[in-house]
Amino acid sequence: MTESSQALPNHVCPLCGGANQCAPAKAGHLDVACWCTTTPISPQALALIPPDLINKACLCPRCAGGLNLPDKDTSSPVP
Repeated sequence: MTESSQALPNHVCPLCGGANQCAPAKAGHLDVACWCTTTPISPQALALIPPDLINKACLCPRCAGGLNLPDKDTSSPVP
């Protein structure tokens, strides 16, 4: 079983493995407000979520904002 196919606890970001600060997961119910409902989520970050974790794991604020995205290597020209 690959790491991305293993179930993650609801409080773990699938991109960085850090705490995602999900208020509903912490509370155990969905009737609490969460930071993600008022924060823009980076489309690039969403594209990096492993397919089997889409709609199952929440991003952390840093990854959601695109701050933990891998940098493109621009040091060498494309042949």
